[in-house]
Amino acid sequence: MSLPLPRLRPACLILSAALLAAMPAARAADFLATDTWPMAAAQQALADEIGAALVHDITIDADSIFITADHAADPEQTTDYSWDGVSVRQGISMPNFTAMGMGDTEPFPLADLPFDRLPAVKRAAIAAFALPEAQITEIEGTMPTTRTSKKLIPLWEVHFARSGGETGSVLLTANAQVLDVISPASQQVEAGPWLAPATVAATLARLGAEFGPNARYAEILIDDSKALVQMEDPRNPGQLVEIYVTADSIRRQDSMMMGMANPFGPTLDRAFTLSDIAALDPDRLADLEQRTIARMGMPGMSVFRYTISRSVLFMTPEDDRLVVEVRAELSDGWTGGRVAYDMAGNEVDVVTP
Repeated sequence: MSLPLPRLRPACLILSAALLAAMPAARAADFLATDTWPMAAAQQALADEIGAALVHDITIDADSIFITADHAADPEQTTDYSWDGVSVRQGISMPNFTAMGMGDTEPFPLADLPFDRLPAVKRAAIAAFALPEAQITEIEGTMPTTRTSKKLIPLWEVHFARSGGETGSVLLTANAQVLDVISPASQQVEAGPWLAPATVAATLARLGAEFGPNARYAEILIDDSKALVQMEDPRNPGQLVEIYVTADSIRRQDSMMMGMANPFGPTLDRAFTLSDIAALDPDRLADLEQRTIARMGMPGMSVFRYTISRSVLFMTPEDDRLVVEVRAELSDGWTGGRVAYDMAGNEVDVVTP
């Protein structure tokens, strides 16, 4: 005689069927190429595991999601977690580099980057990257401190690769607003010689577009590869911050040295705005370049740096003139000199080889 089979409640049947269906589907889903995986459930599973801990980074690849969060008990440690489509696994603990004042990110609540908005984030990134053959290789979530915005917010960075090996990325907010596009090298617009007068003037204009007309600068130094700008911190008015400018980026250059007073360095009590240096257009800069090279009195000289400040080394504390110091040298890197000009183009200091 056969025994009767145990009866299962309808709710149990539905739940069991859902679990059996979801587990293989989640494991089979490509988290980068598809939007069929349970995004909200994945985020909730990770949130249940880390509790109220802040997150330092999120990394999404094709078959896993990894996060680094504050350690549950030790503020000097972080802990890694991963979700593979089914369950969360806890990994190793590492030193909390942010707590040590290292790194270029800050921790943030996991909920500030909702996973269920990733489809919109990916669509916006693909449209902004504008290279149809490129594939998403990774999605990373952090709160970078190198951004120049007044407020820190966590951001997604969607990474792409082309078949030839070139890479790039798109930086977006949680709501899929595109902030920056880092194109592959072959797609980037050539900036021209970095110290060409037109490029120097364009660099100053980029500062205006980034920080507005009322930003206060202590010093702007432009050499043959970058600009280093010391200015009033948009996030901390009254404090100096260093901004690093290249042909394709403008970012904060947070440094442990910035907190140390330099009695010879530029200060905000001698600050200037871009309107104060409006005379430094391409024509004026070309004139200063030619005059500086002529003043050196040696063939083979070329300009290698501009410094705009009220605090260049030869100036006394009582001297409040705003000057642009133009330095030139030979290719040996040793033989050189400088000429400083006021904004009207008058020489105010000369050192020749």
